[in-house]
Amino acid sequence: MPLRDLNPSEVRYGRPQPKPGWPPDFRRSPRWLMLSLAGWVGLLLFGCAAPPDIQLPTLGPSSTPVTVAPATLPPPPNTLIVCLRDEPTSLYLYSPAYLSGEAGGEVDTIFQAIYDGPVDIRGFEYQPVILEKTPSLADGDARVQTVTVSENEVYFNPETLKPESLEIGMVYLPVGCRSLSCAETYSGGEVVQDQLVADFKLIEGLRWSDGTPVTAADSVFSYRIDGAAETPSTKYLVNNTQSYEALDDRMARWTGIPGFMDNEYRGDFWSPLPEHLLQGLTPAELLNDEATNQRPIGWGPYVIDTWDHGRSLRLAPNLNYYRADESLPAFDFLEFRFLGPDSDSAIEQLITGECDILDESLLSTRQIGTLKSLAEEGRLGFDWVPGAVEERLELNLAPPAGGSLVGEAETRRALAACIDRQEIVDEVLDGVGLVASTYVPSGHPLSLEPSGGVAFNPTEGKLGLERAGWILPGGEDASVREAQGVPGVQNGTRLAISLLSSSGELDGAVAERIKEDLATCGVEISVERLDPAALLAEWPDGPLFGRTFGLAVWAWPTIVSPVCEMFSTKQIPSDANPHGINASGFSDPTYDNGCQSILLDIPDTAAFDGGVGSTQEVFAEQIPAVPLFLRPRFIAYSERVCGIDLDATSASALWNLETIRPAEDCPPGP
Repeated sequence: MPLRDLNPSEVRYGRPQPKPGWPPDFRRSPRWLMLSLAGWVGLLLFGCAAPPDIQLPTLGPSSTPVTVAPATLPPPPNTLIVCLRDEPTSLYLYSPAYLSGEAGGEVDTIFQAIYDGPVDIRGFEYQPVILEKTPSLADGDARVQTVTVSENEVYFNPETLKPESLEIGMVYLPVGCRSLSCAETYSGGEVVQDQLVADFKLIEGLRWSDGTPVTAADSVFSYRIDGAAETPSTKYLVNNTQSYEALDDRMARWTGIPGFMDNEYRGDFWSPLPEHLLQGLTPAELLNDEATNQRPIGWGPYVIDTWDHGRSLRLAPNLNYYRADESLPAFDFLEFRFLGPDSDSAIEQLITGECDILDESLLSTRQIGTLKSLAEEGRLGFDWVPGAVEERLELNLAPPAGGSLVGEAETRRALAACIDRQEIVDEVLDGVGLVASTYVPSGHPLSLEPSGGVAFNPTEGKLGLERAGWILPGGEDASVREAQGVPGVQNGTRLAISLLSSSGELDGAVAERIKEDLATCGVEISVERLDPAALLAEWPDGPLFGRTFGLAVWAWPTIVSPVCEMFSTKQIPSDANPHGINASGFSDPTYDNGCQSILLDIPDTAAFDGGVGSTQEVFAEQIPAVPLFLRPRFIAYSERVCGIDLDATSASALWNLETIRPAEDCPPGP
């Protein structure tokens, strides 16, 4: 989902989520040329009144006049105008800008028009689009089989969580084992391991926009492109795949490397690429091929018509769209307009009718109050939902040099009680946001309301600080507390902590609000705002992953699987582990065991679900970070359209672009 602020999990960790597909040159059909011509005639004549009935003289002896009705003029084309911030440089699925996130969310929105799926992520789960269903163990189209592994063969190392060659002395998981507690050490010969297999079946009748059938072989072709050294993708899933094959025209089978129990196997289907058009190009050539980057074909509701670079991208209905018999898409044309960073001007263009929808890429949290007011006045539509990105206050429990002021859980619990998270949502986000309870977003199917956790209670927060050994040296008249018997902290040390945030407007505003709240409890906070690149530099250079900070405000997403690694002991950054993502330095054996079940098992099993639950309970009790709120996803649109359906985890707010309709075609509301 589009986030202008740098997202640490996308930069440093996390598997790539399946992205919508691709394709190059397309031929305009004669039928569409006629429709286009009729549309332009309609545009030229739109707004002119129809002439009244007129009488023409006859061309014969009869003197009786003949009444002739005027010709029926074609209606103007019904065009949906979606306004975006930046113009993409490429629409290639594997372009460097898209894979790195540099391209922003605009590409994801455009992909909703060219492609439709192959899967959507909605409600924190994979949803089939051009597949008959997503595989599951219960239905049998996913299964765990046994396989023998010998020395030097590739397997999944449960200690490093990476694919490696099996060698003597290395740890592996034998059949039925999904935990390091039952792992064994390889001593040679053959060993038997579990292997996960998943089958994916395309819906019947799916075609590329040029009329060629979309096949499982197109998906396998995409897998090969993804795996090529020249393609700048992460190779995470490729490297954990033993084979990916087409069983027939519609069925693809993914087989993981031995021991790899992918907790997101339901999404292990590669977005097809049109092999019939691209097979003559190498992966390196595809990166620079003009048709590949500028005129991809897909199977989605629209096809590229014209691209007026610097201004707009115009698309027409895909005559081979698999949902065309449902009268989809609903518009004659779709136009993406590129407005640049002036979001205030974008709102004006929405009100004046120059845009029908403002994409998320154009909007900022600063404008929420304005959008709400305009919506109340009936001048535009404004929708929002709690998102999948959680804003949180990170606490440094274990700096490499030692001497953490927040090393004790009692101190952390007291600080959390001093922070009015709902007030932060109300003031910074104009009430548009949801206070978070744990590290798993509230909308996730496995999110809990843990028995621990801390509600806003500054009186209890002050008492908690006293119990932890942080006292006001001059009584209630003092403003900053000092240590008196705090474990690991020298007596007399002031409770003065630095608070880091990115230079983004949201993080900065949240940091200032936290500073005010903690001051009322006798905590002195100094806010420092850094450029995201400096803030998130790797160990040992950056303050976050170098673990030299005191407190920090930042955000992390959870798209499908809970990212428990954020607080896992094995993910603490160090010389031995410079890419670790546990900036807090938190370490707890119960938490680690639960996280291990998430990483080594499969969803819908007792171990996986139990691991998600136990990690949330430990998180709520120990508070290695204070969950603040879920960042909202929001969108603004004209009341001339309907059908907007926001979701916390979809790649774009316009994931259902094909079903967005003119308002007059929608049923009346309740």
